[in-house]
Amino acid sequence: MAHILIVDDEKNYRIVLGQLLEGAGHHVTRADNPYAALDILSGEQIDLIISDLKMPRMSGIDFLRHVNDEIGPVPFIMLTAYATVQTALQAMKIGAFDYLLKPFDNEEMLLTVDKALDYSKLQNENWLLRRELEQNRDRTLVGNSPAMESLRNQIAQVAPAKTSILITGESGTGKELVAQALHRLSPRSNKALVSINCAAFAENLLESELFGHERGAFTGALERKKGLMEVSDGGTLFLDEIGEFPLNLQPKLLRVLQEKTFRRVGGTAEISSDIRIIAATHRNLEQMITEGTFREDLYYRLNVVSLHLPPLRHRREDIPLLSQLFLERLSRDMGCPLPQLSSQAQHDLYHYEWPGNVRELQNILERGLLFCDGPTLEQNHLPQQFHSQAPHHNGCSETAAMPLQQPLPEHLETIEQKLIQAALIDARGVQAKAAELLGISRSNLQYKLKKYHLV
Repeated sequence: MAHILIVDDEKNYRIVLGQLLEGAGHHVTRADNPYAALDILSGEQIDLIISDLKMPRMSGIDFLRHVNDEIGPVPFIMLTAYATVQTALQAMKIGAFDYLLKPFDNEEMLLTVDKALDYSKLQNENWLLRRELEQNRDRTLVGNSPAMESLRNQIAQVAPAKTSILITGESGTGKELVAQALHRLSPRSNKALVSINCAAFAENLLESELFGHERGAFTGALERKKGLMEVSDGGTLFLDEIGEFPLNLQPKLLRVLQEKTFRRVGGTAEISSDIRIIAATHRNLEQMITEGTFREDLYYRLNVVSLHLPPLRHRREDIPLLSQLFLERLSRDMGCPLPQLSSQAQHDLYHYEWPGNVRELQNILERGLLFCDGPTLEQNHLPQQFHSQAPHHNGCSETAAMPLQQPLPEHLETIEQKLIQAALIDARGVQAKAAELLGISRSNLQYKLKKYHLV
């Protein structure tokens, strides 16, 4: 039920329209002129205004301007028996939701009222979501760059919906943080956000983990197990690294998206689950479709809305703020004094290429804090590749000319790090391609990435 204010100098229209709206369940207040209406607005919460255009002493257009200036934005429907295109455009331009002709059609009036109230509700929700997102900026999506401002606005717009969302971006950009923000700002926030990395499980284990299994479904299935599809009922399921999802399991996931039903492994019963699926990937799914390793119909079901996280090197203006926030958080967690970044360290962090993105920045600063023994985090507290480094492209000539300033094993590890980072840059963050460039297996590359804290 909404509180609606009718403003019209014609008594019959106030009575008829009021009865129509009251019959639809709304609370109605009537005013016979704009001045009385402004008094009402100053003391009562009004959800919608329906006003005549032509009234003595103050027109509906002038009344709308007064409302905008003195009260603030309130959904506004204009009534007129003197409709012209110019009048309608003028009313819409200064903030009216819509206009209707006198005498109005009852069904059209009720439909327009419902649309105006729905639009107002959506606007209010978006405002609240943006405010909450802003208040939680320090622990979610940090940055003042245009790309991050745009991303936060998109999150606020799509978070309340049930729509599936695909988050794209290189490794380490913070895709899981986007999923967390989408869930936290959605009507499902009081339910679970369940996350699973699709690349972390073998195919048969992934199927059981997601869909569950019946007792005796396979060797070792000693009892029935609920899968994450059931556990996350009413909440959100985040599928990280969806590009690694096995091809022969993709029809089963597609069915969940289409029908909201599935079967456990070894089961025959249809199970329903009300879940919102958010997926993320650093891979090019459209290319995978061309290669036949990802289903096109699944892609379009997942990619109803796409949110892209830019790499850190494309939003360098956010690096100082990110660095400060990471240092504050890390020094607090580690129980050590908060140091300041020297100008040279700031310069090196800003100009580095960041193949590991925000995750790499956090790891580098954590390492720097471990070696920092004074009030300032200097250049020499950063890894070797930051010392007077310039943005690099393949790294080979640099490492060949590097002076031996440390024991040979550490020197070789430094060279290996630089070569891995250069390969990742050349491969645009695709690990399989980087491993191919380096002439090592993907599993070996993943081991080295973890060893050097590059993931």
